[in-house]
Amino acid sequence: MPKFVNYSLLVFISIIFFVPAYATQNSITDTNIEAILNYPEVVTHESEFVFSSIVKAKVDQISNITVTVTSPEIEILQDQFHIENLPKDSTLGNNFNIKVRAQAPHGVFLVNVSVEYFIKGFFDEKPIKNTLTKAVELNVQSIPILVLHADATDSIFAGEPFSIKGTIKNQGYDAQNIQIGVDSTHVELEGTKFHSFTNLDAGKTESFEFVLKTPKDLAIPTDITINISTSYFDKSGKEYKLEDSINVFVRQRGILEIGGAEGIWVGDFFIAPVVGVGTIVSSVIGFLVFLWHMKNKKKQKRTKK
Repeated sequence: MPKFVNYSLLVFISIIFFVPAYATQNSITDTNIEAILNYPEVVTHESEFVFSSIVKAKVDQISNITVTVTSPEIEILQDQFHIENLPKDSTLGNNFNIKVRAQAPHGVFLVNVSVEYFIKGFFDEKPIKNTLTKAVELNVQSIPILVLHADATDSIFAGEPFSIKGTIKNQGYDAQNIQIGVDSTHVELEGTKFHSFTNLDAGKTESFEFVLKTPKDLAIPTDITINISTSYFDKSGKEYKLEDSINVFVRQRGILEIGGAEGIWVGDFFIAPVVGVGTIVSSVIGFLVFLWHMKNKKKQKRTKK
């Protein structure tokens, strides 16, 4: 049976409801009403979760609002929520308790949501019925699916610290004991080469950073590949692995160079925007000479007068 609520005498209506962690948010809206939907990014077969809705009236004379949630892939004890009256700018929330069927497909399936309401205009004899519908996607996963993204500067100086920054996101089910490590077959790396996370829940993202150095005595400029290896486990203890890599250009810093090693390739030539100490000194001397000439010109003008 539908759940009936009558708050017609209230100016503001609200209800405390549960918003799932790491939730996806969707909305159904028109000029009269809006329904905001919240649900988990990832669910599992036979798991129970909360699908929440928040209904807001944008205008007056909204009545008999019914939110319905249906799908053949879910079990839901009560699939409708009914509101008799909702004043303008008022909101009311409701939780739908849902369980994913064991035979639901692995991956994405659709849940149909409809919002039906009546509105009475100034010239209407009786309220007019309106219906809004939307199909939202639920992602059913039984294993962790980690996606890693890492970046480093294209060019570095040999023997000087540089960093690799990245993020790792779980687009599947909960992951445990995540280990991220870096190495290179070209050179020996020094510094922070390992990161670990105890858990990475479904839909959650974590950031990481490696601070590394290459050997100082690299003889010639060279490209090196840095490998990023990731291992993680599901709740049953099964291990999964993920491999990635990035390339950086390593060269010696010149004696008179100041600045970073970043640069660009133009054909077979590498151009780095470093500044030589000689250039700085020459610029300062040139500026002082310019000031001296300006001072002498002013003095000569005063003498002529």
